Amino acid sequence: MKSFYSIVRFINNSLSNENLAVGMIVISGKDVFYKFSAEKVNLVKRINPLNVSLLEYTLDKIKSFIDDEIVSNKALFSDLTFNVDYLERLSIYNNGFLKFDKPSGINMSFDKAGFDDFFKRYIELNIDVPAKPVIDRSFSNAISKAFSEPLKNKIDINYKMKKGMIPNLFFDYKLDGIGINGVIYTVKSIDLNAEPPIDRLNTQVTDLESLNHRIDLFGRSTLSLELNENKHYLVVDKYQGKKSSYKNLYDMLKSQSPSDYSYCVIGTSELAKVTEDIKKTGAKKFSEVLSEIS
Repeated sequence: MKSFYSIVRFINNSLSNENLAVGMIVISGKDVFYKFSAEKVNLVKRINPLNVSLLEYTLDKIKSFIDDEIVSNKALFSDLTFNVDYLERLSIYNNGFLKFDKPSGINMSFDKAGFDDFFKRYIELNIDVPAKPVIDRSFSNAISKAFSEPLKNKIDINYKMKKGMIPNLFFDYKLDGIGINGVIYTVKSIDLNAEPPIDRLNTQVTDLESLNHRIDLFGRSTLSLELNENKHYLVVDKYQGKKSSYKNLYDMLKSQSPSDYSYCVIGTSELAKVTEDIKKTGAKKFSEVLSEIS
């Protein structure tokens, strides 16, 4: 069966005949199929916002007219008024911003599915939207389950040490947790497998060493705590990727001796034990101690 189709175009510039195909009408035997692209109309909103309201109004009128013709003629069992001759007349009509192509014949019959496929192929923008990357939250979930949630409201969680908060601290630094009860506990986690910029990771590690040293000095000078009794932890899981810079950083952190650095390197699997140790001491929030002495 031979069918006929007409493409409906928005004329963006009448002088250059610059246009955008926004819809299609197909007549296949006694069936009429039509559709207008919402994506294309949204595009018109960006390229010609002054005419988009009139375009939407006109397209709604066309839809109503076609629907009314189909319903009324089915009710009367008469031939469809909206036929190829009518499309021919529409192709001559031009209101300056909307144009119907002269109907073209095609040797195939259409049903609804066939029309939708035809429309998608020739009218829709068909822009592949890249899938959102799947974010692996296993590391942050492990930190939350083993540390943050059990110690919530007991010690400071996700606490920012602000510059000037303790003597000689000249930068801000966010810790996963900090608490105190005769001993200062700090926990910092770094997710190597999320592959944040390596320079930022290196800075986090070196700043952590500096921060812990200043916390220890503050504990000894202001709180009369033993310098070597404080417990600082860096939580890092094994790097699973292929980038040498992250692998080298992990290997370096795991190979260091705790006595040579201001923190102990552990994995998320060891964090629950640290949490239990902090619970047993009855540690409280570091921020409360700062408030008491300020």
